Amino acid sequence: MIARIWSGESPLWRLLLPLSWLYGLVSGAIRLSYKLGFKRAWRAPVPVVVVGNLTAGGNGKTPVVI
Repeated sequence: MIARIWSGESPLWRLLLPLSWLYGLVSGAIRLSYKLGFKRAWRAPVPVVVVGNLTAGGNGKTPVVI
């Protein structure tokens, strides 16, 4: 299904394309607000380790943390 949407063979891409433009617009605005100084990065008072990636589950993150 994802391959059909990606290649443009599915009508679902007509719905997803405007949503991707909206996502790009919002993420660009957030990035610009940091560059212009309207927003500031927050620093945690203690060291933080992040274990993960774009895949939500099934990559074995829990055993790595434990």
